[in-house]
Amino acid sequence: MHPGIKADIITEPNLTERNKTLIVIRDELFYGSADYTKSQPDLFIPHRFKILAPSQVDSFLEKVKESLIGEEEMLLYVHLPFCFSECLFCNSFPHKADREAQNDYLNNLLKEIELFSSHGVFKGKKARYIYLGGGTPTSFSNHDLKLILDKLSSCIDLSENCSVTSEAHPSTLPDKKRIRELGDIGITRLSIGCQTFDQKVLLLCNRKNTRGQVERIVRDAQDAGISINIDMMTGLPGQTIEGVKKDIEILGEVRPDSVEYIRHEIVNPLVVKLYKDNPALVVSNDTLFEMVCITQEWMSSNGYEQNGRFTDDKQWGYRYHWLREMPIIAFGSRARSYTKTICFDKHEELSAYSDIIRNNGLPIGRYISLTEREQMYRSLLLNIQVKRGLDIKQFHDRFSADPLDIFSSLFSKLSEYGCLKQEGGAINLTKYGAYFVEDVCDYIIDTVLKEESNCLVRAPHSEGGTSSRL
Repeated sequence: MHPGIKADIITEPNLTERNKTLIVIRDELFYGSADYTKSQPDLFIPHRFKILAPSQVDSFLEKVKESLIGEEEMLLYVHLPFCFSECLFCNSFPHKADREAQNDYLNNLLKEIELFSSHGVFKGKKARYIYLGGGTPTSFSNHDLKLILDKLSSCIDLSENCSVTSEAHPSTLPDKKRIRELGDIGITRLSIGCQTFDQKVLLLCNRKNTRGQVERIVRDAQDAGISINIDMMTGLPGQTIEGVKKDIEILGEVRPDSVEYIRHEIVNPLVVKLYKDNPALVVSNDTLFEMVCITQEWMSSNGYEQNGRFTDDKQWGYRYHWLREMPIIAFGSRARSYTKTICFDKHEELSAYSDIIRNNGLPIGRYISLTEREQMYRSLLLNIQVKRGLDIKQFHDRFSADPLDIFSSLFSKLSEYGCLKQEGGAINLTKYGAYFVEDVCDYIIDTVLKEESNCLVRAPHSEGGTSSRL
């Protein structure tokens, strides 16, 4: 049993099969407030990274291009790491919004895209989806965002059904005009961070968005023909069960096109300090477990898909194809790219990122060449997050191995916990395995690390130079 998790949350005398499964997940699998890391949706094994000197980048890119042979489409991610303030739940550690710094970053970013193109990375490929993340991409003007999209479309062909998502802070979408113009430049989907409608909790997190503000943005986006997602969280400082129930009641009235509910990952030094000064604000593991059950049950009942149960790419196109192992080429400082066999990161520090580009180099700072076994684990980790699951035959055709044999001990445990099943030639998450997909992913990553060494510790997918743990 994980530390701090009690065995008496569910006390009905006649336990249903549902309750029995949840008790096992809670007691044997659930990673609580301090132990959970948002490592999904991808495999992250930081001890395997190797430093890449600028002089080695050109030869490294040849390996990247080799790893893309046979791939017809790819995903493009653009990192825009600036925001007006730092929210305590944030795990991307953005820079303070500053016009001069952002203009300099934009110029270097556009040049980086050109350099990737000139190295032939996009040759013969098409972009299936484009995702602008941050930070707050909409801290940049619509004109700046258009420059980025125009540069991408001039360097790589876009698939006929290419969609473009931009993350956005509610305060950057003050009126219909801004939203309509985002649609005019090619944004087809907006993802806004709301986290909760509880103003007391938001204040603790250094946020001020209101219900009325969010409702107006959803309405204006939908009127403009733009799909809209709302990001919500459980486990925020001082959050309560009653507050979460009120949040989903409001979401049912606002009715965005998609919703993502994630747990608060305690990595920001600001929130670590808050918790150390005010321990009572930490949501208990028992309460957090119940929050996950409540929100996931609501999501499932209301037709909202997320990791663990994607049926198609309608709500989460970029994420869906990522989980189906489509390659990702990412631009910007600290951005991470993936092919089926290689993972590589850009330099985190803006000064290093910019200086290398000014010298006509690509700012790739570190990489991993995945071993075949790591590729197997990554394929498992990603594919079980889609409802159709890991196709056993496709896995065998690719690796000449049966996943039921390769991962027999892992499958046995996750099946015992009620999280995994074999169905129709595939390995799938069960209903409650999908509810707790993040715990399943953390368990798989822990299994990988244990194979390497009992001393290795799981790290956040978003871990950077300033991250901290409680």
